Amino acid sequence: MTMDALQYNQIHVAPANRLAGAITPPASKSSSARAVLAAALAPGRSHVVNVATSNNVRAMMDCCRALGAEITDTGTGVEIVGPEELTAGTTLCPGNSGIVLRLLMGATALTRDVTFITPYVESLGRRSNSEMVGALRELGVLCTSTGPDDRLPITLDGSATHGGHVAISGRRSSQFLSGLLYLGGLLGEELTVTVKDQLKARPMVRTTLDVLRNAGVDVRASDDLMEFHVDGRQRFQPARHVVGSDPASTAALLALAASVESEIRLENCVLEELGGVLDYLREIGVDLVQDGTTLTVRGGGPLKPMDFDGSIAPDAVLPLAALAAHADGTSRFYNIEHLRYKECDRISDFRHELRTAGVDADERRDELIVHGSSEGVRGGVVVDSHYDHGVVFAMTLVALRSEDGLTIRNPQYAGQTYPKFFDDLGRLGVTVTV
Repeated sequence: MTMDALQYNQIHVAPANRLAGAITPPASKSSSARAVLAAALAPGRSHVVNVATSNNVRAMMDCCRALGAEITDTGTGVEIVGPEELTAGTTLCPGNSGIVLRLLMGATALTRDVTFITPYVESLGRRSNSEMVGALRELGVLCTSTGPDDRLPITLDGSATHGGHVAISGRRSSQFLSGLLYLGGLLGEELTVTVKDQLKARPMVRTTLDVLRNAGVDVRASDDLMEFHVDGRQRFQPARHVVGSDPASTAALLALAASVESEIRLENCVLEELGGVLDYLREIGVDLVQDGTTLTVRGGGPLKPMDFDGSIAPDAVLPLAALAAHADGTSRFYNIEHLRYKECDRISDFRHELRTAGVDADERRDELIVHGSSEGVRGGVVVDSHYDHGVVFAMTLVALRSEDGLTIRNPQYAGQTYPKFFDDLGRLGVTVTV
């Protein structure tokens, strides 16, 4: 493929007979965003190695620059010089990223007159921030927001922020908790955060704890990850952060390779955020070999349906559900209600696109059920990305096993996580046209 698919409002992905080649998955956007912010909050010089180049991470870098950080490309990552004090009176645009928004809301909760906006009014602009706004208000932050769900734009005034104890819901997202833990490293007072119901996306919370620890902020967490304590005497310190592979992109490539006849190597994979995904893939019949940081998949064989607990690897749910469309039998993806509050409703919106493509799928509040068939689907229809990279990845996978391919609207949202997604697929043998 010679054209840049992300420049077009819609593309056609053709069915594939055989794919082969080697790909290095992109760096993790979630780890990169956390590391960039931790570096920007540390007065002095830090380095983030293997930083992601996705839209969300660029949005984080732009916001950190607006807050006073100096960021320089080093070729292998970025060098970040954090300011002694964050710049007040700024307007920050987190793009279409919930994690960028929620981390920055915590990090700027001691700063005066910081306003958050987004041009993505139908995606990030529709997402509720009530859990975060409520917790910040309990800690003395003056918050002005839009509507009963505390949507963007939001303005914070942290001139009276204090420490203490706050309880927060983790049912819809762990991002609010992560944002508060970043605030804990800046307060100068003790902060205790209790999760008052369920905590989803535990791997992402562990990523937050690891990045903060590397930056000199040691959070004491209970074994069940339901209570967190930050000692107010800590400060962010300059550090060297090394970013691993992006879990959503890696899961998409693994599922894609398993869905059609293929021999694909994924190289330089660092898989700390993928949970037990490799074990699940092997259990359903995927020929998958791991040799150090290289994964080799030989696809095209028969697949069994799966029962997948989405809380262990939330970013893998959509590509695995797309893969399940090609397995004879019914697959169930559960513990995934938090996916309703992402760039789109990743249960209802994704189910709609699966059905449009010809896949039999149902939903419950906390589940997605896929009734798969090794015959694949007819295709030949138009599906939509819903502003979501995960939907782009998953519907591309469905297209590869269809008779007539699929036309995908707004494929550019793959760039939120994986800007070279279609370029890399082209090298493997996927045909993408306008």
